[in-house]
Amino acid sequence: MFKKLIFSISVITLISCSNPPTQNNTKLTFGTVQQVVKKGANQTEIMQSLGAPNIVSKDKDGLETWTYDRISRESESRSRSLGLFGSIGAFLLGGSGSRSSSSVASKSLTVIITFDNDKSVLDFSYQSLEF
Repeated sequence: MFKKLIFSISVITLISCSNPPTQNNTKLTFGTVQQVVKKGANQTEIMQSLGAPNIVSKDKDGLETWTYDRISRESESRSRSLGLFGSIGAFLLGGSGSRSSSSVASKSLTVIITFDNDKSVLDFSYQSLEF
């Protein structure tokens, strides 16, 4: 029993001291697209900066097209107290002494990149929406 306990503690200690797996921190943003995607840039540069595309396709001429499509959603909530006088007034009038509000914003970014036979950017287009 004691050996199992020592073994379990050793395994837990080793696991907790190990490095977590690294994550790909590349984020597809409008600014990154404008900086990186230019005619003549190669696929390796694009992949390193933007990450893997959502869709890879080839047209009838054999030209490869990468499509990136990202949607993000941000929410924000705010609350504020009305302070001492607001609280007293709210108490006397039977209301609440605080106010709160929230908002949600959605963003969409679509990037379409066409490469020539040398794997360099031939043409590209992008669209950024915020709603």
